[in-house]
Amino acid sequence: MSAALTCSAADLSSLLGPNATAAAEYICGQLGTVNNRFTDAAFAIDNTYLLFSAYLVFSMQLGFAMLCAGSVRAKNTMNIMLTNVLDAAAGGLFYYLFGYAFAFGGSTQFILVPYESGSSYGQWSGIGRTAVTTTLAGSTAALTTLFGKRLLSGHWNVTDVCNGLLGGFAAITGGCSVVEPWAAIVCGFVAALVLIGCNKLAEMVQYDDPLEAAQLHGGCGAWGLIFVGLFAKEKYLNEVYGATPGRPYGLFMGGGGKLLGAQFVQILVIAGWVSATMGTLFFILKKLDLLRISEKDEMAGMDMTRHGGFAYMYYDNDDESHRATQLQRVEP
Repeated sequence: MSAALTCSAADLSSLLGPNATAAAEYICGQLGTVNNRFTDAAFAIDNTYLLFSAYLVFSMQLGFAMLCAGSVRAKNTMNIMLTNVLDAAAGGLFYYLFGYAFAFGGSTQFILVPYESGSSYGQWSGIGRTAVTTTLAGSTAALTTLFGKRLLSGHWNVTDVCNGLLGGFAAITGGCSVVEPWAAIVCGFVAALVLIGCNKLAEMVQYDDPLEAAQLHGGCGAWGLIFVGLFAKEKYLNEVYGATPGRPYGLFMGGGGKLLGAQFVQILVIAGWVSATMGTLFFILKKLDLLRISEKDEMAGMDMTRHGGFAYMYYDNDDESHRATQLQRVEP
C-alpha cells in the first residue's frame, strides 16, 4: 500500500496569479501532511497484517497440541503438552539468538549488538518491537521456570512452565515498546525468579492461591514496573510517547533515577488502591460469611453440593471397582 501527493508553486501559477506562490506553498504543505498520514497509515496496516498473520500460527500450535494430547494415552498427556509449550518458548528465544542472525544479520554481529535498520529490511516500529520483546520475555521466563523448578522439585512440570510464561508476559507488559530485545530477556529471566520466590513465600505463609495469580500478576507485575525504570530507552520513549525535552528514562541506560523513583511510587499507589477497594470488599464478604465455602462443601466438592453432579467421570473419591466399566477403549 502506497500513496504519493506532490505539487509545486509552478503547478498553480496559472490559476492563482500574483498570490500563486504563497497559496501554492500552503496547499502543497497541506498535501504533504496528508501524504505523511497516508504513509504512516500504510506502514501501520502492513505491520498489523504481518503480526496478525504471525499470531495465527499460534492457533495452529494450539490445534497441534490438542492433536498430540489426543494421540497419546492419558498418562502421557502432561509430557506431550510440555513438549508443545517448549516448542514455542524455545523456538522464540533461539530464533532471536541464532536464527535471525542467519536470516538478516552480518558477519561480525553479536546478539547484544543492536541491528541498524535500513530500507532493505524495513523500519523498527513500536508495534513490531512490542511483539518481539513480549515473545522474548515470555520465552525466557518459561525456560527459566522449567529448569528452576526442576532443581527445586525434581520434576519437569508443564503447569509451572505455563505460569512462568505468563509471568514473563506480565512483567514485560509495562515496557514492551520502550526497551531493547536483549533487555526483554533480562526481564523474563528475573520474572521467573520472582515467581518462584513468591510461590515459596506463599507456601511459607500458607497463602491459598492455586492459580498463583497474586504471585504472578502481583510479583511479576511489580518487577515489570521496576524493570521499566531500569531499562527504558530514551529514543523509544520519545518515539512512543512523543519527544519531550528532559524526559527521564532508564537508570541503566544513562537516564538517572527519576523514572525508577516514579515507578516505585506507582507500585505504592497501585497497592494502596487495591488494598483500599478490594480489602473493603473482602471484609464485607467475610462478615457475610461469603468469602469462603464451608468445610463440608470443600471436602465433598462444590460440583456435588452446589451443582448436583461431577464434571468428570473420574473424581477423587471414585471407587476403584467401578473404573473398569468407565471409558473403556473399544478396539475395531
